[in-house]
Amino acid sequence: MLQEELSNLYKLQEMQNRFELLKQRLKNHPESKDLYRLKKDADEMETRLQEKNKRIHILEKELHQMERIIDDSYSSIKQVDQRIYSGQVTTVKELKILEEKRKTAHLKVEEYEEKALMIMEELDYLKTSLPQEVELANQKKAQYKEKQLKIKQEIDKIKTELDLLQIQLQQLEASISPELLEKFYKIKRFKRNPVALISDGKCSGCMVEVSVMVALEAKQYKTIVCCENCGRILV
Repeated sequence: MLQEELSNLYKLQEMQNRFELLKQRLKNHPESKDLYRLKKDADEMETRLQEKNKRIHILEKELHQMERIIDDSYSSIKQVDQRIYSGQVTTVKELKILEEKRKTAHLKVEEYEEKALMIMEELDYLKTSLPQEVELANQKKAQYKEKQLKIKQEIDKIKTELDLLQIQLQQLEASISPELLEKFYKIKRFKRNPVALISDGKCSGCMVEVSVMVALEAKQYKTIVCCENCGRILV
Protein backbone atom coordinates (compact mmCIF):
# COMPACT_ATOMS: atom_id res chain seq x y z
CA MET A 1 0.00 0.00 0.00
CA LEU A 2 2.75 2.44 1.01
CA GLN A 3 4.81 1.44 -2.00
CA GLU A 4 1.94 2.37 -4.31
CA GLU A 5 1.37 5.66 -2.47
CA LEU A 6 5.06 6.57 -2.73
CA SER A 7 5.05 5.68 -6.40
CA ASN A 8 2.02 7.91 -6.92
CA LEU A 9 3.68 10.64 -4.87
CA TYR A 10 6.70 10.61 -7.19
CA LYS A 11 4.35 10.70 -10.20
CA LEU A 12 2.54 13.62 -8.56
CA GLN A 13 5.84 15.47 -8.21
CA GLU A 14 6.81 14.87 -11.85
CA MET A 15 3.35 15.87 -13.01
CA GLN A 16 3.43 19.06 -10.93
CA ASN A 17 6.81 19.95 -12.43
CA ARG A 18 5.37 19.42 -15.89
CA PHE A 19 2.33 21.51 -14.94
CA GLU A 20 4.51 24.41 -13.74
CA LEU A 21 6.70 24.18 -16.85
CA LEU A 22 3.65 24.39 -19.11
CA LYS A 23 2.23 27.31 -17.14
CA GLN A 24 5.54 29.16 -17.53
CA ARG A 25 5.62 28.38 -21.25
CA LEU A 26 2.07 29.62 -21.56
CA LYS A 27 2.99 32.85 -19.79
CA ASN A 28 6.24 33.39 -21.70
CA HIS A 29 5.93 31.64 -25.03
CA PRO A 30 9.42 31.19 -26.57
CA GLU A 31 8.27 32.67 -29.88
CA SER A 32 6.32 35.62 -28.46
CA LYS A 33 9.29 37.95 -29.04
CA ASP A 34 9.43 36.95 -32.72
CA LEU A 35 5.70 37.56 -32.98
CA TYR A 36 6.06 40.99 -31.38
CA ARG A 37 8.93 41.85 -33.76
CA LEU A 38 6.90 40.75 -36.80
CA LYS A 39 3.90 42.78 -35.60
CA LYS A 40 6.10 45.83 -35.06
CA ASP A 41 7.70 45.48 -38.51
CA ALA A 42 4.32 45.00 -40.19
CA ASP A 43 2.88 48.06 -38.41
CA GLU A 44 5.91 50.18 -39.33
CA MET A 45 5.65 49.12 -42.99
CA GLU A 46 1.94 49.91 -43.00
CA THR A 47 2.63 53.34 -41.47
CA ARG A 48 5.29 54.07 -44.11
CA LEU A 49 2.89 53.06 -46.88
CA GLN A 50 0.19 55.32 -45.48
CA GLU A 51 2.65 58.20 -45.27
CA LYS A 52 3.86 57.54 -48.81
CA ASN A 53 0.31 57.44 -50.19
CA LYS A 54 -0.48 60.62 -48.30
CA ARG A 55 2.65 62.24 -49.76
CA ILE A 56 1.65 61.14 -53.27
CA HIS A 57 -1.81 62.66 -52.80
CA ILE A 58 -0.31 65.97 -51.58
CA LEU A 59 2.18 66.10 -54.45
CA GLU A 60 -0.49 65.36 -57.06
CA LYS A 61 -2.60 68.17 -55.63
CA GLU A 62 0.37 70.56 -55.67
CA LEU A 63 1.24 69.54 -59.22
CA HIS A 64 -2.31 70.19 -60.36
CA GLN A 65 -2.22 73.67 -58.78
CA MET A 66 1.14 74.47 -60.39
CA GLU A 67 -0.05 73.31 -63.80
CA ARG A 68 -3.04 75.61 -63.42
CA ILE A 69 -0.76 78.53 -62.45
CA ILE A 70 1.52 77.78 -65.43
CA ASP A 71 -1.46 77.65 -67.79
CA ASP A 72 -2.76 80.96 -66.38
CA SER A 73 0.69 82.52 -66.81
CA TYR A 74 0.91 81.36 -70.43
CA SER A 75 -2.55 82.81 -71.04
CA SER A 76 -1.40 86.09 -69.51
CA ILE A 77 1.71 86.09 -71.74
CA LYS A 78 -0.44 85.41 -74.79
CA GLN A 79 -2.78 88.27 -73.91
CA VAL A 80 0.16 90.64 -73.39
CA ASP A 81 1.71 89.60 -76.72
CA GLN A 82 -1.59 90.14 -78.49
CA ARG A 83 -1.82 93.58 -76.90
CA ILE A 84 1.76 94.48 -77.83
CA TYR A 85 1.47 93.35 -81.44
CA SER A 86 -2.07 94.57 -82.00
CA GLY A 87 -0.90 98.05 -82.87
CA GLN A 88 -3.08 99.52 -80.15
CA VAL A 89 -0.14 100.43 -77.92
CA THR A 90 0.67 104.06 -78.66
CA THR A 91 3.03 105.10 -75.86
CA VAL A 92 6.45 103.93 -74.74
CA LYS A 93 5.29 103.90 -71.13
CA GLU A 94 2.43 101.51 -71.88
CA LEU A 95 4.78 99.29 -73.90
CA LYS A 96 7.25 99.10 -71.02
CA ILE A 97 4.47 98.16 -68.61
CA LEU A 98 3.33 95.36 -70.91
CA GLU A 99 6.86 94.08 -71.45
CA GLU A 100 7.47 94.08 -67.69
CA LYS A 101 4.25 92.17 -67.22
CA ARG A 102 5.31 89.63 -69.84
CA LYS A 103 8.75 89.28 -68.23
CA THR A 104 7.20 88.67 -64.81
CA ALA A 105 4.86 86.05 -66.28
CA HIS A 106 7.79 84.28 -68.00
CA LEU A 107 9.76 84.22 -64.74
CA LYS A 108 6.73 82.80 -62.96
CA VAL A 109 6.39 80.11 -65.63
CA GLU A 110 10.07 79.16 -65.27
CA GLU A 111 9.81 79.04 -61.48
CA TYR A 112 6.71 76.87 -61.42
CA GLU A 113 7.86 74.62 -64.26
CA GLU A 114 11.03 73.90 -62.26
CA LYS A 115 8.98 73.15 -59.16
CA ALA A 116 6.59 71.01 -61.18
CA LEU A 117 9.52 69.04 -62.61
CA MET A 118 10.86 68.36 -59.11
CA ILE A 119 7.42 67.20 -57.99
CA MET A 120 7.07 64.92 -61.01
CA GLU A 121 10.48 63.37 -60.30
CA GLU A 122 9.50 62.70 -56.68
CA LEU A 123 6.13 61.33 -57.76
CA ASP A 124 7.82 59.04 -60.27
CA TYR A 125 10.18 57.74 -57.58
CA LEU A 126 7.37 57.20 -55.05
CA LYS A 127 5.04 55.48 -57.51
CA THR A 128 7.84 53.30 -58.90
CA SER A 129 8.92 52.04 -55.46
CA LEU A 130 5.38 51.72 -54.09
CA PRO A 131 4.41 48.30 -55.58
CA GLN A 132 7.53 46.63 -54.18
CA GLU A 133 6.91 48.11 -50.74
CA VAL A 134 3.27 46.99 -50.85
CA GLU A 135 4.42 43.46 -51.70
CA LEU A 136 6.95 43.45 -48.84
CA ALA A 137 4.32 44.76 -46.42
CA ASN A 138 1.88 42.03 -47.48
CA GLN A 139 4.59 39.40 -47.03
CA LYS A 140 5.34 40.69 -43.53
CA LYS A 141 1.61 40.65 -42.66
CA ALA A 142 1.36 37.08 -43.95
CA GLN A 143 4.38 36.04 -41.85
CA TYR A 144 2.82 37.65 -38.79
CA LYS A 145 -0.55 35.93 -39.31
CA GLU A 146 1.16 32.57 -39.92
CA LYS A 147 3.26 32.91 -36.77
CA GLN A 148 0.22 34.12 -34.79
CA LEU A 149 -1.80 31.07 -35.89
CA LYS A 150 1.08 28.72 -35.07
CA ILE A 151 1.48 30.17 -31.58
CA LYS A 152 -2.29 30.08 -30.98
CA GLN A 153 -2.36 26.39 -31.91
CA GLU A 154 0.57 25.70 -29.57
CA ILE A 155 -1.08 27.66 -26.75
CA ASP A 156 -4.36 25.79 -27.25
CA LYS A 157 -2.40 22.53 -27.10
CA ILE A 158 -0.70 23.62 -23.86
CA LYS A 159 -4.04 24.63 -22.34
CA THR A 160 -5.53 21.25 -23.25
CA GLU A 161 -2.60 19.44 -21.62
CA LEU A 162 -2.89 21.65 -18.52
CA ASP A 163 -6.58 20.80 -18.17
CA LEU A 164 -5.78 17.08 -18.46
CA LEU A 165 -2.90 17.36 -15.98
CA GLN A 166 -5.18 19.18 -13.52
CA ILE A 167 -7.58 16.23 -13.54
CA GLN A 168 -4.75 13.68 -13.22
CA LEU A 169 -3.20 15.64 -10.34
CA GLN A 170 -6.49 15.60 -8.45
CA GLN A 171 -6.81 11.83 -9.05
CA LEU A 172 -3.27 11.20 -7.83
CA GLU A 173 -3.74 13.30 -4.70
CA ALA A 174 -6.91 11.33 -3.95
CA SER A 175 -4.89 8.09 -4.06
CA ILE A 176 -2.38 9.32 -1.47
CA SER A 177 -3.02 9.49 2.28
CA PRO A 178 -3.53 12.96 3.81
CA GLU A 179 -0.55 12.40 6.16
CA LEU A 180 1.83 11.65 3.29
CA LEU A 181 0.51 14.57 1.25
CA GLU A 182 0.92 16.90 4.23
CA LYS A 183 4.56 15.81 4.62
CA PHE A 184 5.11 16.20 0.87
CA TYR A 185 3.81 19.78 0.79
CA LYS A 186 5.61 20.68 4.01
CA ILE A 187 8.95 19.71 2.45
CA LYS A 188 7.97 21.42 -0.81
CA ARG A 189 7.84 24.77 0.95
CA PHE A 190 11.63 24.57 1.20
CA LYS A 191 12.63 22.23 -1.63
CA ARG A 192 11.33 22.15 -5.22
CA ASN A 193 11.30 18.32 -5.37
CA PRO A 194 10.30 16.80 -2.01
CA VAL A 195 10.61 13.21 -3.33
CA ALA A 196 13.96 11.74 -4.36
CA LEU A 197 15.07 8.44 -5.86
CA ILE A 198 17.93 6.35 -4.52
CA SER A 199 20.26 6.04 -7.49
CA ASP A 200 23.67 4.38 -7.26
CA GLY A 201 23.39 4.59 -3.50
CA LYS A 202 22.82 8.34 -3.54
CA CYS A 203 19.85 10.61 -2.94
CA SER A 204 18.89 12.10 -6.31
CA GLY A 205 17.89 15.32 -4.56
CA CYS A 206 21.14 16.27 -2.80
CA MET A 207 23.48 13.67 -4.42
CA VAL A 208 24.75 12.59 -0.99
CA GLU A 209 25.23 8.86 -0.31
CA VAL A 210 22.59 7.30 1.87
CA SER A 211 23.47 4.73 4.52
CA VAL A 212 22.90 1.03 3.86
CA MET A 213 20.33 0.98 6.65
CA VAL A 214 18.34 3.86 5.16
CA ALA A 215 18.48 2.32 1.69
CA LEU A 216 17.25 -1.00 3.05
CA GLU A 217 14.38 0.63 4.96
CA ALA A 218 13.36 2.54 1.84
CA LYS A 219 13.19 -0.68 -0.19
CA GLN A 220 11.00 -2.41 2.42
CA TYR A 221 8.25 0.26 2.15
CA LYS A 222 7.20 -0.31 5.76
CA THR A 223 7.48 3.32 6.73
CA ILE A 224 8.24 6.72 5.19
CA VAL A 225 12.02 7.09 4.90
CA CYS A 226 13.71 10.46 4.44
CA CYS A 227 17.21 11.40 3.38
CA GLU A 228 19.39 12.01 6.42
CA ASN A 229 21.09 14.93 4.64
CA CYS A 230 18.33 16.89 2.87
CA GLY A 231 15.15 15.50 4.42
CA ARG A 232 13.54 14.49 1.12
CA ILE A 233 11.21 11.49 1.03
CA LEU A 234 13.13 8.58 -0.47
CA VAL A 235 11.51 6.22 -2.98
